[in-house]
Amino acid sequence: MSYEDGMSVFYDPVSKTVIVIFRGKTTILEGPFESARSGVAAGEHLCIKLGWRSNAPNT
Repeated sequence: MSYEDGMSVFYDPVSKTVIVIFRGKTTILEGPFESARSGVAAGEHLCIKLGWRSNAPNT
């Protein structure tokens, strides 16, 4: 799965939140997300809603 340049999804296991950086905007998903897998999936879903296509060439 290819992230765009500058795109990041971080899971914080202490607060069980996710920080998403996408196209210059930072968003915190409060959760709680019980695992990194579910948190990252939620962050990637947000990016998809905002226009990211994982199979597109990096921009």
